[in-house]
Amino acid sequence: MKREEVKNKIPGITDEQLDWLMGENGRDVTAEKTKAASLQGQVDDLTKQLNTAKDGLKAFEGVDVADLKGQITKLQGQLTDQADSFAFDATLDGAIRDARGRDVKAIRGMLDVAALKASKNRTSDIKTALDALVKDKAWAFDAAPGGYPNVKDGGEAAARGKGGMVDGVEAAFASMNPNLKV
Repeated sequence: MKREEVKNKIPGITDEQLDWLMGENGRDVTAEKTKAASLQGQVDDLTKQLNTAKDGLKAFEGVDVADLKGQITKLQGQLTDQADSFAFDATLDGAIRDARGRDVKAIRGMLDVAALKASKNRTSDIKTALDALVKDKAWAFDAAPGGYPNVKDGGEAAARGKGGMVDGVEAAFASMNPNLKV
C-alpha cells in the first residue's frame, strides 16, 4: 500500500491519520512476513527430510520383504537349535562326569548320542544309557571316588585284632601246632 493510493481512495485524510494507517499496515505486513519466513524454513526442512527419506528408500528398491522375513525365521531356528545342542552337550557331559567317566569323549563315542538328543525325556534316558554302559564297560568308569578301585582285601579294617585276618592266621598255626605261640 502506497501513501498516494490511500490519499486517492480516502479524500480528506490528514497526514497524521495517514501516518498512523501506514504504520499499522507496516506492522501487519512485517508480522506476516515473519510468519511466512518461519513457515518457509519449515517447508525447506521438511523438503530436506523427504529427500533424505527418498534416498534411503532407494537402497531398499527390489528388496523382497517376505524373503527377509523368511531368512530371519530361518536364523532364529538355527539359533534355537544351537542353544538346544549346547544345553544337550552340557547335560550329557555333566552326566558322564557324575558317573565318574574316565574320558568324556570316549564315552560319548560309545553312546547313541543322536537317539539321546532326540529323546523326549533326555535326563532319564541319559541316566539309563550311562547305567547300562557302566555295567557293560566298567573299565571306562572309576569305580570309587578318587580314581582307585574299591578292592576288598579279605578283611575289614574294624575287625583287625578281633578275629580278622591276623587272628585267623594265628588260629590256623595254633591248630597245626598247639605248642606254637605267635
